[in-house]
Amino acid sequence: MSLINSGGTDTSNTHEHDEHEHAPDLTERTPLLNDLRAHEAEHQFLTVPVVRAESKALIGLAWPVSLGYIINMCLNLAQIFSVGHIGTTELAASALASMLCNVTGYSVGMGMASALDTLCSQSHTGSKDPHALGKHMQRGIVIMGVFSIPIATLWLFAGELLLLLGQHEDIAKLSGQFARYAIIGLFPYLVNECMKRFLQAQGIMKAGMVVSFIAALINIFLQWLLVWSPIAIGVIGAPIATAITFWTLPIFTWMYIKFVAGGSCWGGWEWREALDMQQIWEFVKLGFPCVLMTCSEWWAFEVIALAAGWLGDKELAAQTIALTTCSLAYVVPLGLSIAASTRIGNSLGANAVRTARAAALAGVILAACIAVISCSTLFAVRNQWGWLWSADPEVVRLVASILPLAAMFQLSDAVGAVAGGVLRGCGRPDFGAYINLVGYYVIGLPLGFMAAFKFGMDLAGLWVGLTVGLISCSAVTIFVIYRMDWAAEAERARVRIAKEHAQFADLPGSLEPTDQLEAESEV
Repeated sequence: MSLINSGGTDTSNTHEHDEHEHAPDLTERTPLLNDLRAHEAEHQFLTVPVVRAESKALIGLAWPVSLGYIINMCLNLAQIFSVGHIGTTELAASALASMLCNVTGYSVGMGMASALDTLCSQSHTGSKDPHALGKHMQRGIVIMGVFSIPIATLWLFAGELLLLLGQHEDIAKLSGQFARYAIIGLFPYLVNECMKRFLQAQGIMKAGMVVSFIAALINIFLQWLLVWSPIAIGVIGAPIATAITFWTLPIFTWMYIKFVAGGSCWGGWEWREALDMQQIWEFVKLGFPCVLMTCSEWWAFEVIALAAGWLGDKELAAQTIALTTCSLAYVVPLGLSIAASTRIGNSLGANAVRTARAAALAGVILAACIAVISCSTLFAVRNQWGWLWSADPEVVRLVASILPLAAMFQLSDAVGAVAGGVLRGCGRPDFGAYINLVGYYVIGLPLGFMAAFKFGMDLAGLWVGLTVGLISCSAVTIFVIYRMDWAAEAERARVRIAKEHAQFADLPGSLEPTDQLEAESEV
């Protein structure tokens, strides 16, 4: 596959790939390669038109992802809404089980699947094997199956674990039941994460949005059928409905791949490569830092939630409102983060160094704009926002007191999210993992606990710690990106792809990791 240096095509070519026929010497990736290489003839310094073009490309990639995550949040909200109208104990058990499953299962699996953000996006433009993405996805599915075993075992004894952690017996017992039924949907949920990244690497972002919308409608019906209808089975029907819905996710995603877009990168199941231990180990080596990068932030918020509970019920309610608000605000930069990861990975795979730099800069600028909007909005509604969630004046007062801190938190949260996407696109999640671990667990949490419990700042003190920790993470990550050698990162991507081809030398058109790679990287 040649990298054509002609003028760029419309950036919409990177969003949804059509299955049109091309001339024999072209491939369906040619429009994308033209687009990525369009800026390479420019002079060394990035120009405003180049950054503007990359900004438009990122926005086009990001909005379906953000909307898809908003719809996906409705899956959990439907279960909470369904259970919450039964009783307080049931609601508490559902929330506790959800927290346990997120911390011990979904966050770990999603972090490991994030290795595909690097592998698939770079291979899509850099590999001569048209089915390289499908092989990466196969290895991801195998790894998700292995990871599901210890996670499911832990969930099987979730009730006993929660009792050991001091939870009330009735709540712990019901939470354990919720977690056991959640096992049914664990593996298909993680498989769908791999399939989504397989499509996103090709620039096919709308699939997740469409599938999540269909699944959300199915979940609403199942929640009614199993919890509230004349044939309902009671409160336990809620996690069963969610688990069944999770099984529909990979089914509908597969249908999208087969009948809509993305199927050309799937060459069928190949056990030899899917179970190749060397390639699986390479996947895990890249995925483990992604797990630390994802989970370190996720777990820090759960620790803060537990600490808020020690302060009192009203503080916990205010913390829940503030955290849910920040989670909603995070959806937009999260979509932009995935868009940046895809765009930069594609660029490095195509050796389009200047495009990768421009995409990173455009992503950070867009994130800063989003951050300012989120910060201003939260600060403006701080005194009224709590009334949407609670009728307790004290809870509303507490929410109003910490929303300015949550608003400041947004300034670095959005930038940090996109910066993390840049690192994943480059295949450098290890940098993000180290930065997050230090920022949250060396700076943020200790500072927050000291401010809250030693200096009497209570809930505001916990948020001071979180904010300082995240600002530290974002600042260091931006500095790392600023100092990044993009030509070297493109070379790393090419060598990674070449090593994979060298192992399977019988593949037609396989690459060889020769010294020519080093010579080309200097051009």
